[in-house]
Amino acid sequence: METPVRVFGQYERFWYFQKRSLIQQFFLNLKETVMGELGDVFYEVVNMETSGELDRNRLNLTLNLSSLIQSPSITSVDSITPKEEYHSDGDEPLLSGTGLVSKDCSKDVLENWADVLSRWKSTQQKPKQLLGLVRLGIPEALRGEVWQRLAGTEENMQVMDTYRILITKDSGCENVIQRDIARTFPAHDFFKEAGGLGQDSLYRVSKAYAVYDTEVGYCQGLSFLAATLLLHMPEEQAFCVLVKLMYDYGLRDLYKDGFDNLYLRLYQLNRLMEEQLGPLWQHLTNHHVETHMFASQWFLTLFTARFPLFFVFHVIDVFLLQGIDTLFQVSLALLMMCKKDLLQLDFEGILKYFRVSLPKKCRTEEAARQLMKTACSIKVKKLKKYEEDFCALKAEDDSANEATEVEQLRLTIIRLEEERRLIFDENMQLKEMLKREVSKAESSDKKNTNIINEYKLIRQRLEGQLLGSRSELEALKAQISSCEKCSNIPAATDSTQLQGDQSQNLPTSDVAALIEQIRVLELELAQTKLAQVEAECRNQDLTHQIRATEVELNAAKNSWSPWLTKTLSSIKEAANKKDFTHFSYPHSNNTSSSTPSFISHINTLRRESAPVKHDVYANCDIRRDSVPVTKDSQSCNNLKSHN
Repeated sequence: METPVRVFGQYERFWYFQKRSLIQQFFLNLKETVMGELGDVFYEVVNMETSGELDRNRLNLTLNLSSLIQSPSITSVDSITPKEEYHSDGDEPLLSGTGLVSKDCSKDVLENWADVLSRWKSTQQKPKQLLGLVRLGIPEALRGEVWQRLAGTEENMQVMDTYRILITKDSGCENVIQRDIARTFPAHDFFKEAGGLGQDSLYRVSKAYAVYDTEVGYCQGLSFLAATLLLHMPEEQAFCVLVKLMYDYGLRDLYKDGFDNLYLRLYQLNRLMEEQLGPLWQHLTNHHVETHMFASQWFLTLFTARFPLFFVFHVIDVFLLQGIDTLFQVSLALLMMCKKDLLQLDFEGILKYFRVSLPKKCRTEEAARQLMKTACSIKVKKLKKYEEDFCALKAEDDSANEATEVEQLRLTIIRLEEERRLIFDENMQLKEMLKREVSKAESSDKKNTNIINEYKLIRQRLEGQLLGSRSELEALKAQISSCEKCSNIPAATDSTQLQGDQSQNLPTSDVAALIEQIRVLELELAQTKLAQVEAECRNQDLTHQIRATEVELNAAKNSWSPWLTKTLSSIKEAANKKDFTHFSYPHSNNTSSSTPSFISHINTLRRESAPVKHDVYANCDIRRDSVPVTKDSQSCNNLKSHN
């Protein structure tokens, strides 16, 4: 059918005078029916398809050339997919590996492929007819061979030998691989059985690649691509093609550097949607549906995780020939196909549609072929420009992030400098306080040392006096024993007996003087011992205080202000604890008429029950021997009370 068309430009005010024909083809499918006894033939119209449909906008009379190609795919796919099959599974998504791919092929197609393959082998160059044949779909029986030729791995013996070595090595991803294998193509018989041939082959290929590519390792989604290859070729060839897809076709870059390249591809797809599918892009934006929510799995798995196998195989056919552009073409074709449905859904409905409904639209081979035909006709020439825009935006974002980070670092530096200044001031204050406390402690230590030295001298002097008193006492005893009158006086055990003996023996004045001198010496000896014990007790207390002061001083030097406060209080307490009294004990002149200066003090320490007469000192030597010389405070108190 031909019809003349005149197109009015958007900014033209007059019609074009030249005639340009617009050809649109229609395909009418008829069903032949023989009726009646005479064999009358009738034809029933089954459906009618068109190769192009002009999408006219009443408000804008410009010719939309893209709609000429896009519209038939939507109409044809919806008409080809049976509605009863579309709703048969309810809300359950399709399992990966769904669909049977027939190996039947027409004789003409096989002849065309045989001619292309023969010329390809002989010339080692891709024939011109290869592009058209691949876009129509590679026959299932030839896919394994053609895929290896398209990837350039048909004679890669080095990688095959490497694979045989890699499967013998251990990998740190073995547990993750084992877990993903059970979820890879569960609807396909080859991979359904646990521990079967398919799962074992998939495990070896996945582990070998994880060991081979140490930078990427094993990533989720890689098993779907490996399983697709294993359905058409042995393990060694599948591993070679997988390595080619990852390294030479750019799939490996999608997994690297924190998925930066994946973000680039998603940005490019988003710009293509904005340009070619403006209303749908605006609808998704209004409902906060971002591109990565549905397209990231498409790109990472080459559409192998959700869609039926026939569609998956056809996508890989074109991808091996055209490269990464196929991902954008197929994505746009899918969005064009479901544009009408998506415009009627909200956020949750859109995500559910991408997960459940969209893969079911590609169940039939005819729908997949029509979709791939539409995809191959989509132009994606601005990918390079979008990549430059993405790099510029990324650089700007990085610059903004760097500026923000620099500002944060600057504020952090200011805060740290302020904290450092405060800490320095506090440290200086603590140092000054520590110096003052150390100076006080040193002066107190020096004072205590002087006191100790003085008490040591007092002790030495008292010990000398004690020895002198003992020697004088011994001399007096010897003198008394040598005296005839004094030697006849019996030694009385108490003052009454001594008084009786003295009254009986009628002592002379010399004996009385000697007895008085003995009394004075023994009294001085007792006081000297008492003073010695008291001095030793005080010496011991001072020693303990000095040791405690030294310990606290050392602790103050290695600690902060709380310890300094404690040390200061300890030093003050030690300094103010006692009021030391210095005693002076003059030496005796060994005369009966002279009395030491401390005799008046000694009388206050005498027991009230003791007799005042001179004969009480006859037993003074016995009491002196019974006085214990101790160094503790309790003994000092006992000695005081005893005397």
